[in-house]
Amino acid sequence: MTFKYRTLTTITAVGLGLALGWELGTQQIKAQDTKAPQKAFKGADGGREEYALYEAFTKATDAKGRLAALDKWKQAFAQSDFVDEREEQYLFVYQQANMNRQAFDKAIEILKSHPNHFYSLRAIVTLVQGLMPAQPADLDNAGRISMYILDNLDSAFAAGNRPMDIKEADWPAIKPAMKTAAHNAYLFTITARKDQPRAETDLTAYLKKDPTQASTSYSLAGAILAQNQQHPEKQPIALYHFARAAANAGPGALPAAAQKQALEYITKTYTSYHGSDEGLQNLLAMAKTNPFPPDGFTIKSKVDLVREAAEKQAAADAANPILAFWRDIVREPLQKDGDSYFAAMKGALLPGEPGKQKGFEKFKAKLISMSPENKPKTLTLALEKPDVADVKLTFEEPLPGTMEPGAELEFEGQPSAFQKDPFMVTFEVDMELKQLVGWTGTNPRGAPKGKGPAKGPAKGPAKAAPKAKQ
Repeated sequence: MTFKYRTLTTITAVGLGLALGWELGTQQIKAQDTKAPQKAFKGADGGREEYALYEAFTKATDAKGRLAALDKWKQAFAQSDFVDEREEQYLFVYQQANMNRQAFDKAIEILKSHPNHFYSLRAIVTLVQGLMPAQPADLDNAGRISMYILDNLDSAFAAGNRPMDIKEADWPAIKPAMKTAAHNAYLFTITARKDQPRAETDLTAYLKKDPTQASTSYSLAGAILAQNQQHPEKQPIALYHFARAAANAGPGALPAAAQKQALEYITKTYTSYHGSDEGLQNLLAMAKTNPFPPDGFTIKSKVDLVREAAEKQAAADAANPILAFWRDIVREPLQKDGDSYFAAMKGALLPGEPGKQKGFEKFKAKLISMSPENKPKTLTLALEKPDVADVKLTFEEPLPGTMEPGAELEFEGQPSAFQKDPFMVTFEVDMELKQLVGWTGTNPRGAPKGKGPAKGPAKGPAKAAPKAKQ
């Protein structure tokens, strides 16, 4: 079974700054913390030389001019007291110029010495998807930093790490926004590697850390589903995680549109795999409250169900070869091919040799009615189902006495007529050949004894029975 898997559309935090009203304009060097070591411009005239290079940077009007000014400043004063501020300006200018590669690399560089530098953290989680393409080292760095953010939300976004450019009133909104951005960036790094076994391992571990995120369940389901050629036995687990993504209604639920998309996907995929939507609602209810399936969880595929049905039928046929013979040699062919099949069957002795090959010599059926009720020449029997008449036996001479309905009789005979609806096959049965077994009716007392009227000429030999289905 092969399924197509498409990445779910989710809301990301790309553009995080714009959403909160921030700008990436040139940030002026701010007043210094009075408790921190005092910084000063260097060079001739009491620092006037370095200040002039900084001033030239602030007066540049485009990214090209600003980068040139920063390079000149850095070349002249590599050991400036304002190295950190200058590196931050490089990051801003690269982002303004849409130089994603340079901005990403600069953010990585800054974070080596300042792991909670907000603008660098933001740059990593918002720029990794814009690298064309992201290299394995980029994905490793972005995944590592995204996980650092998720594991250190309180410390990374503590009040002491607020940039002076961001208003104090805006800072509390940073943490949840960055959590979402880091989460989506981490999922991107996993899927972008296109290493599905590793993705399954990483996403499983990540989901255990934070089982509330429906998008993690969806990504995990996709990673497992992508392995269906090598590991078809894992597909029920993939279906479970798709169901989790569709059913999770907690804080980490998908947006409404994405949740609807996930529900449509699991409905279609489950039905294709299982053969119907039977059990889907139970699956959704289970997944809604449990991020992982229980031990031993499985969903039977169409192939499983067909195989089980065949095995069950084979066992039933072995236990009751008469019903199997009746279905395969009599009822189903007559219902399908009607007159043409009956022409070949008529006059053959059934069950005959084919029945003996299956281990029985006569059919077994229950008595439904007789005609007439005493000394009948016609018996109506139920063979396949205990209360549904499907056989008539006719006799040249009346049977002795009568019997109660429900009695079990055994018979063989030559088919002489049939009808499709309601299904009925009529057999001619010869009592002299002992083709009926189990009749215990006797004539009432006082009935005349003696031989009945002379019988007609002896019947010719019966035709061979139709061959069993292969």
